[in-house]
Amino acid sequence: MKKIVLALGFLIVVGIVVAQEKAPQAPMAPLTPVPCNLVYVAHDWDFAVSNQGFTTTTCDATGGAPVWEWGTSTIAGAPGTVWGTVLSGNYPNNAGEGLLSPAFDVTATTDKMEILSYLQTETNFDGVNVKVNDTLLQPTDTYNATVSTYTTYYAYCVDNQAGWTGSSSTPSQNWVQQCFDLSAYTGQNIQVRFDFGSDSSVSYPGWYLAYVKIGDDVIPVQLQSLDTE
Repeated sequence: MKKIVLALGFLIVVGIVVAQEKAPQAPMAPLTPVPCNLVYVAHDWDFAVSNQGFTTTTCDATGGAPVWEWGTSTIAGAPGTVWGTVLSGNYPNNAGEGLLSPAFDVTATTDKMEILSYLQTETNFDGVNVKVNDTLLQPTDTYNATVSTYTTYYAYCVDNQAGWTGSSSTPSQNWVQQCFDLSAYTGQNIQVRFDFGSDSSVSYPGWYLAYVKIGDDVIPVQLQSLDTE
C-alpha cells in the first residue's frame, strides 16, 4: 500500500511540473527602428573594423553560460564582423553574459548612443537590455508591450526586467537602429553594458551588434565656429 501511495505522489508531482512547463514562443513582431540622427560622432565603434575594445563580463552572480563573440556571423545581411551571441548558430539554453563598452565621458555633445543591431529571441522568455552600472538604460522608444516585454522564465541577467524580446527581423529590415539618451550621466565617466539572457529551453540566433556610436544630433559649438572660418 505504501508503494502505491508513493507512486501516486510521484505521478502528481510530475503532473504539476509538466503543467507548469511553458509553451514555447516564436519571435514576435519586429522592433521599431528609432535612430538618433547623429550629426556629430565622438566615438564610432564599428565592429566591422575591430572588436573596438569591448569586453565580455558577468551580469548575473547566480550563473549564465557565456555567449558573446566577435567575428564573422552567419546571420544574413550582417555588415562584416560583429559582436554576437554565438556567431555560428543559436545561443545555448541558460545563457547569461554582458558585453561591456570602453569607458567614456558623457558631456553635452556625447549624450546620445545609437546602436545597429539584429535580434531574434524566444518571445517573453529570452531577451536583452542595456545598462549602466547595473541600472537599466531606456531607449528613446522606451521598452513597452508593443515592441518588448518583461522576461518571465528565469532568464539570466534580464529576468523580470524590461527589455527587448522577440525579433527585429522582417523580410526587408533585419538590422535596426536604436537610440539611447545618456544625458542623465552628463559629467560622469561610464561604461555601457549590453546584457543577454535565456532560459532553460528553446533558442534562436540571438542578439548581434554591428556598431555603437556616441555623439549628438547637433554639431558642437566649437566645431560650428570652425566651419565658419
